[in-house]
Amino acid sequence: MANTTFNGPVRSENGFKNVIKNATTGAISNEMTLSTYVATITIANGATTGKESAIGIPSNFIPMAVMVAVTGAAANNVTLDDIGTDADTDGFVDGATGITLNATGFKGFYPCNGVLGMSGGTTTAATATADEVEVVASGDPGADTTVVLKFMGISSSSDAS
Repeated sequence: MANTTFNGPVRSENGFKNVIKNATTGAISNEMTLSTYVATITIANGATTGKESAIGIPSNFIPMAVMVAVTGAAANNVTLDDIGTDADTDGFVDGATGITLNATGFKGFYPCNGVLGMSGGTTTAATATADEVEVVASGDPGADTTVVLKFMGISSSSDAS
């Protein structure tokens, strides 16, 4: 399908892009896309943090929520406390409770309440530059522990028009 602008409800098998039309000039700008981003992170035995090995979370991504699953369990009774970036380790989820790491499985769906999330209560809800996703555990997991995070949010260009 060609680039087409619709006015009204639309169904799509391959996602959506939302654009803003300038009422005066008719120019279309500030493309926004509903997006998902998956990060797989290992917290090493003896550590309390883990992060992606390369920059993954894109710039201008506004996370709204994250699903958490543990695919490699901790040996010790520890919890996942914070989810953020290398620059701000609690920027997406700050002070989580009840995300146990000592058993595998789906751990829940959490709204992003940190300063980089939609519900953070600030006006800086986005990663202005790309960064690695990082997690913080309540203590030493006692074994390498793998966490899979699936973020849901909005990607946007950085222009303000």
